[in-house]
Amino acid sequence: MFNELIKRHKLAIAFIGDVIVFVLSALVILYVRYGNEYLAKQFSFHLAPFFVVMVIWLVIFYISNLYTYKAFQNIVEIAKRLSTTLVISFFITITIFYIFSRFFELTPKANLVFLTIAFGVLDILWRYALRKIFIRKAYRSNILALASSPLMKEITEHVNNNPQLGYSIFPFNGDMSTDDMSMLTDTIQIYSITQMVVDGKFLRNRAVTKLLYGILSRQIEISTLTDFYETLFGCIPLGEIEEEWFIREITKNKSIYESMKHLVEILVIIITLPITFILSAIMACMVAATSRGPVIFRQERTGKDDAPFTLYKFRTMKIGRDGPLWTCEGDDRVTTIGKFLRYTHLDEMPQLWNVLRGDISFIGPRPERTELSKIYGEIPYYEIRHIVKPGIIGWAQINYKPSTTVEEARQKFQFDLYYIKNRSFVLDGFIFLKTIRMFFLKS
Repeated sequence: MFNELIKRHKLAIAFIGDVIVFVLSALVILYVRYGNEYLAKQFSFHLAPFFVVMVIWLVIFYISNLYTYKAFQNIVEIAKRLSTTLVISFFITITIFYIFSRFFELTPKANLVFLTIAFGVLDILWRYALRKIFIRKAYRSNILALASSPLMKEITEHVNNNPQLGYSIFPFNGDMSTDDMSMLTDTIQIYSITQMVVDGKFLRNRAVTKLLYGILSRQIEISTLTDFYETLFGCIPLGEIEEEWFIREITKNKSIYESMKHLVEILVIIITLPITFILSAIMACMVAATSRGPVIFRQERTGKDDAPFTLYKFRTMKIGRDGPLWTCEGDDRVTTIGKFLRYTHLDEMPQLWNVLRGDISFIGPRPERTELSKIYGEIPYYEIRHIVKPGIIGWAQINYKPSTTVEEARQKFQFDLYYIKNRSFVLDGFIFLKTIRMFFLKS
């Protein structure tokens, strides 16, 4: 029972552990500073500000990818990621407490310094211990692969390079064209198999499905290769899906979610209008003062249901300069102020008007130029990208680089498919938080 809990909820355990470590660190520094006699009183006094600090830190930890498997690669990576994030968290917390000093009081401020140090030391130890648990044989999921797809090589290499994932993959060497139940049973027992991954080719084989049916009583989790790949990489493998996958996964009615989403977007724009208006005015003046041409750049993009619409952005390129449809790193067509606007994504602020008009959402697949959409039409199932409203930011943008070739657009489309399948307010919230990170780091 305990082993299964660790296997299935590793990152949730990391999150809960961070909360426990934070509370323990707070108790330790209060005990050291005030002694056992005043511990309860001081804990009660610090409860509210410490709770605010914990929430701020956990949000920053998520934004900084500390709740991903990459954060547990080795002790050096753990210490580097956590210490860097803690320094950032400390200064952000100090700023928030200074700005909102009327609402939150933390006296003396030295307690925050001691809390940061204590938490940093204890959490590095906790995360290192957790990594050791992740890679222990007792807590690993042994996976039997019934798959001939070339993707298995990519999956196996990824699992081998990331032992903290807690997977061991074993290929099945039996004859799947026969009803050899004993061979499959022996393999499961020898390798203590807890999960099986099966690709579409084998699932269409009647002998294979009969064998899989025969092991249902063993309570072994059976996943399709597509689902397992999606879990590992956060995208849908195009080469493994056919029309029936879209019928099964994409046809769910989400009209209530989409209507509520647009209402929330309008409310957010109205609430933030004073700030966005001032920022837009400043950006417009900077563009007008530093280069010749219109302040606002208009471009036709492809929206929902393949309907074209005009997208608005602050102009970031020099006028009268021809070039490829894609912009590459170091593109000399980009103005000096344009580089800043693109880096900070402030060039996209006029798209709030597109959101109000209903052309796009805050979050969704990035709308492509009409010309590029026609070129990308050679990608299998690319038209599915247009069954949802496009967005300013999206799952593909935080997981993959800007595409400059058809092949890169194909890879990026796999992330768009993941979003289309799993779109929800929860996923939108995660994307928004991760997008904040892009304003400061490009990787």
